[in-house]
Amino acid sequence: MKKSLSVSALFVIFLAELAGIIGIIYLRHCLDFQSTLFNSVIGQVFEVESDVEQIQSLLYKYEYNMTSVLTSSKATQSETLEELSKTELEIRDQLLVHGEILKNLEAGSEKEVLFRSVNDDLLKYLNFNVVLLSMKDSESPEAIAEFTTSYIFPLMTNVNSSIHRLSKLTKSYIEKSKADTALYSKKSQLISFIGFIIIIISIFTSIIYSYRVLKDLEEKNKFFKSKSESSEMRISEIQYNTIMGIADLVESRSGETGQHVKRTSHLVNKILMQAKKKGMWADVLTESFIDCVTRAAPMHDLGKIIIPDAILNKPGKLTPEEFEIMKTHAAAGGKIVHDIIGGIEDKKYVDIASDIANYHHEKWNGKGYPTGKKGEEIPLCARIMAVADVFDALIAERCYKKPMSYEDAFALIEREAGEHFDPDVVELFLELKDEIFAER
Repeated sequence: MKKSLSVSALFVIFLAELAGIIGIIYLRHCLDFQSTLFNSVIGQVFEVESDVEQIQSLLYKYEYNMTSVLTSSKATQSETLEELSKTELEIRDQLLVHGEILKNLEAGSEKEVLFRSVNDDLLKYLNFNVVLLSMKDSESPEAIAEFTTSYIFPLMTNVNSSIHRLSKLTKSYIEKSKADTALYSKKSQLISFIGFIIIIISIFTSIIYSYRVLKDLEEKNKFFKSKSESSEMRISEIQYNTIMGIADLVESRSGETGQHVKRTSHLVNKILMQAKKKGMWADVLTESFIDCVTRAAPMHDLGKIIIPDAILNKPGKLTPEEFEIMKTHAAAGGKIVHDIIGGIEDKKYVDIASDIANYHHEKWNGKGYPTGKKGEEIPLCARIMAVADVFDALIAERCYKKPMSYEDAFALIEREAGEHFDPDVVELFLELKDEIFAER
């Protein structure tokens, strides 16, 4: 009887040991499969992410050079044309890389359709810009503006939208890889627990191996997250610098050095911070709102790109007909903002930038343009922009006037409170008078 029990005990121990060994082998298989799968997903996502980032960077560079060519004179555009051609070749080379990636994608899959859409939209955009360049010296500014509005901006929007959708698809693969990792991690933990119940040796082995592999996966997750965040920051920085460059170019057409957009952005930020300090508009003045308005301020005069040089640089007073043409830059600026960043930026930022461009020439008394809004009908961001824009224009030298003294400029702003400007914004601005004088 004892012998029988001993044999049975040995048999049970043998089965336990065997089960433990099988558990360890299966655990290792699951973890190795998990690691291989995760590495494969990371490789595919990085390939797409790298391509999206490269295309985005080259596209911003191309848009910047294209704007520079269109707004520069014949004497200065040679070097810019050379840079534009170089960037176009780089984009076309990147499209060849796109083509190689397409060969490895499943035909008709979401990723393959998006890649092909980006290719087609980019090629159309490049080809239409070639046509636009050919019109520069042979067509009127109005014809060029019409062609740009009707064809270039919609194509630009399509390209940005396609790239944005491709970027979102990449992020969905990231989320899928995280879900897969979580699923296999749960399986690993379950097997480790069973191994502990069956035999102590098995659980120790499982814990050591599981910890090592899961630690490795955790490090990879951290690295992947860091890489993704860093890429988004670089794209955001490239986009902001491009917008600042375009804004500078628009200002330079009217004889400005490009400092106007920086100075007005600085003034807008000072007014916003003063209002927050005093607790005004507390339900609106969040950190996010202040950041969006400050970053959007340089885009307030983008619409001037459609105004002919003869009107923009006229040294004397504009005729009523010329002034009507000049007034169209406000509404045009709002549309251009949507065309440039509508497909790639968050809606809140786009709406603020569009409001600033559209309504910064509206007046508190309703006698401004383009819509005749009055009082608080005018968005807060545009009311603040109006004060900063007019003040900087007053103290700057323009082709049609000499600079006004700071004292006279402050006095004029104060007189126009309740007429041209929001009285509360003027009050905030006057409270900053000493600081602004000190920065001269």
